Amino acid sequence: MKRRLGDGSAFALRCSIPDPVTGRACGRPTMRAAGIGLATHFCRQHVEHRARHGSHWHGTYSATKLKPYLSAATSYVRLRAANDAFITAAINAIRATLTEAGPVEIATRLKGLSAAKRAKIALARLRVACVPPERIVSIVLAVSALIEDDPKSHRTKEFRTVQIAKAVHRLASGTGWVIYDAYGRGHRSKVRAYPKSTGLVLRLMGRLLETPCELVLERHLPGVLTYKQRYGRRPKPG
Repeated sequence: MKRRLGDGSAFALRCSIPDPVTGRACGRPTMRAAGIGLATHFCRQHVEHRARHGSHWHGTYSATKLKPYLSAATSYVRLRAANDAFITAAINAIRATLTEAGPVEIATRLKGLSAAKRAKIALARLRVACVPPERIVSIVLAVSALIEDDPKSHRTKEFRTVQIAKAVHRLASGTGWVIYDAYGRGHRSKVRAYPKSTGLVLRLMGRLLETPCELVLERHLPGVLTYKQRYGRRPKPG
């Protein structure tokens, strides 16, 4: 690692990622310049930001921002699920993916497991929570529609994949416990443990959900956007 950090290759001294609000360059030392990593053009903060959100500069869409698109996509999928071969195939493929994901593990026991294993556990948690495959297809369409409709979005495949994973992950990510009192009565604890939503796990999970929907996106994304524009509201800029 030290040899690679100091091999004399050209690299930027300062991170040039612009601030989304001010437009000014970050200006922090790149990881390579600071001697703490191999990133030659980005600082540690922006590298970690990409790991969490799928973009060096764009953040994760909130549930509020996604809601009108999800409503449109849900209605769109519900109307066509029985008769459209592409949507039916995607629903069946995701159902099979959830079924084959294997057993669930509680959030506090994920440390040390591979990214692929943790991604499968996240999918298994969706199955145990009885999240319908139709809901997941709708989320894939909704996230893609929001990115397409947002002029300030980061339109890369990685960003879309991560945003899909994070939106689905919110449906069933935490682990809770039942606490028993002195009389043996069970009470659901308000304390929950959540696995870290970042890194390769998000990419793998997103791909497993996005890939079965590729033909649905190709065929129906314009229809979802039209449906949303006709019955919903466009998001405010920013």
